[in-house]
Amino acid sequence: MVGVGTSTMPPALAAVQRTFGVSPDVAGMLLAVFTLPGLVLTPLGGYLADRVGRRGVLVGSLLLFAGAGAAALGVERFEHLLIVRLVQGIGAASLGALNVTLISDFFDGHERVRLLGFNHSVLSIGTAVLPVLSGWLAAANWRWPFALPLLGVIVAAGVLMFIPPHSHNQAVGSDAPSSSRTNRRGLAILLSISAATYAVLFGPFLNYLQQRIRLLEPEGPALYERIGAMVGLMSVATTLGALGVGRLSQRFALHLLLIVACMLYATAQLLFVAMPSYALLVIPTVLFGFAQALNQPVVQSLVARLASAEQRGTVLSLNRTAALFGQTVGPLLFGAVYRSGGLELVFITGAVLTLACVGALWRWRH
Repeated sequence: MVGVGTSTMPPALAAVQRTFGVSPDVAGMLLAVFTLPGLVLTPLGGYLADRVGRRGVLVGSLLLFAGAGAAALGVERFEHLLIVRLVQGIGAASLGALNVTLISDFFDGHERVRLLGFNHSVLSIGTAVLPVLSGWLAAANWRWPFALPLLGVIVAAGVLMFIPPHSHNQAVGSDAPSSSRTNRRGLAILLSISAATYAVLFGPFLNYLQQRIRLLEPEGPALYERIGAMVGLMSVATTLGALGVGRLSQRFALHLLLIVACMLYATAQLLFVAMPSYALLVIPTVLFGFAQALNQPVVQSLVARLASAEQRGTVLSLNRTAALFGQTVGPLLFGAVYRSGGLELVFITGAVLTLACVGALWRWRH
């Protein structure tokens, strides 16, 4: 369901640009307003989940998400679509944190890393299929990708059937280090990395890769499907890579895996500028997918390690909030870069940002 709110957007944004005659930076507002509510509501959702339970917060969020999907079917103006996306963002605010919290409640150590990697693979399978589906739907009617949150009704029923009502009381203890000062410093670095990498995902990749494809093949057939296929390929690479994260965590320190992920982000973005054809964009897209595969499970596991069992929902929601901050700021920041320096500067700026994350991690590790 997190993928429904985000990974369906590249073909949908292209359809919105054509339907309403807006520029890429304006269409990117549909990404920003979706993530904006999470900056406030995600920590609140984590706090409530720690106090009253995960299940009630999840079901309410999913039903609101689905209701906004139904409203998207009647939208006629771009301004109204922005409002629908805002409501969808309110419903989706807690989803990306509470599934990770539930896994962290029941598992720790290498098993937690392995299952967080598996969770990310499940998400990536969805995000591999959804962009392609969104491309087909956008080609038929630009509204239909924005109505996909209606699937949340089915997921809400699954939550009621299979998630215990008081699962937060069964959480395993934390393996956090004893130094609160170390915890605070490490948490600040990890939250910054979440914000930076999500800004890169929602700026250069999800919003401006489709513009790169347009420039490389302006007369190419099936444009929407090509955009969706490239985003789907990234998700396939993420799926395959995330399945091996647990095994890698047994051989290498998590800090080192995170450094490698940030370097892959930077390399991929520079290659997006250098590649001369649509076909060769496969190379940086796969590298970007591998970066995602390492980044998300490792950051989530490190953040969970720094949290006590009683505060795990709140702390992991802070990580999700940092990611949402990156999702919100990313389209705005890189929109300003695009207006001032063009498409190539967007990807170069993203590469510099992720290399800065490497420097912060290297200093923390030592």
